[in-house]
Amino acid sequence: MEAVDLSRRLSDFSQVAQEVLRDVPEVTEQQVRHWIVNPFLVALGWDPHDKKQVYLDFEAKPGEGPVDYALFNAEGHARLFLDVRERTASVSEIGGVAEQAQHAKVPLVLLTNGREFSLWHVSKDEPAAPLAVLSLKQLADNSESLLGLTAEFRLSDTGIEQLRRSAIRLAVLQMLEENTEKTFDALVGWVRSQVSPGALDATTEDAIRDATMLWLTEEHLTLPGFAPSDGKRPQDLRTTTPRDWEPFPRGPAGTFQYKFDSAKILDLRQGPREVREQLRNQGMRTPTATSFGGFYHALRARAGLAPGA
Repeated sequence: MEAVDLSRRLSDFSQVAQEVLRDVPEVTEQQVRHWIVNPFLVALGWDPHDKKQVYLDFEAKPGEGPVDYALFNAEGHARLFLDVRERTASVSEIGGVAEQAQHAKVPLVLLTNGREFSLWHVSKDEPAAPLAVLSLKQLADNSESLLGLTAEFRLSDTGIEQLRRSAIRLAVLQMLEENTEKTFDALVGWVRSQVSPGALDATTEDAIRDATMLWLTEEHLTLPGFAPSDGKRPQDLRTTTPRDWEPFPRGPAGTFQYKFDSAKILDLRQGPREVREQLRNQGMRTPTATSFGGFYHALRARAGLAPGA
């Protein structure tokens, strides 16, 4: 299914669903299932009456109650839980369905109250992360971002990764819309001050673009939907450099302690991702997102470890 086809399907669905909500203001959760959720799944190419695709009242975790819908991949494994809520209920909090999804190793959760749809990614070791929150009116305009939900992908790893990439792309586009003029003016102004008059060629333009994307990679984390699970924003963390760390006296080579607080320890024998997480857990970060690589390799070099992990 192409994005244009999905957009047309979602547009037709959205129009009918909005009419339902207008004509039945006190719509019940059961009516949301039949008049909104089922047609929504059909628009995505799923057959709500085929238990090999869609299973109603799925028992995910004993004692927790069934999940309203479970969508299955081609191998017969549940890959998405769909939780239907009352028309006035919020879809901005995932609630207990996240634990059910983790227990069943289901990577996606979709919440809806009939008026809004919120999609969440659930991993084994980290809290659920919101990917997108869309109203009925916004579905058709975001068809490209929802292609990974269509039955054609059957919630494969490829489809799920596409959904996650699309979510970040939406966040980046939002950030660009809000900051494009300010960001590019500042970067272009700086570059022009560094080069000779008339030397703003394709190379420097590419450099501006690269710098902007690096900035956005860190800056998109300030959006509510991408806030770190511990609630700390990058600006809330204390900055640190390699000079702040010294070899841990009682530890193996590659372990360091913070000069100003001996309780803070880093194990540089681990990979960059793990070391970055160690820093964050101790309330710290490098001055910029792109300076972390230098921080990591500088400490590894001091410990006599190989350049890469």
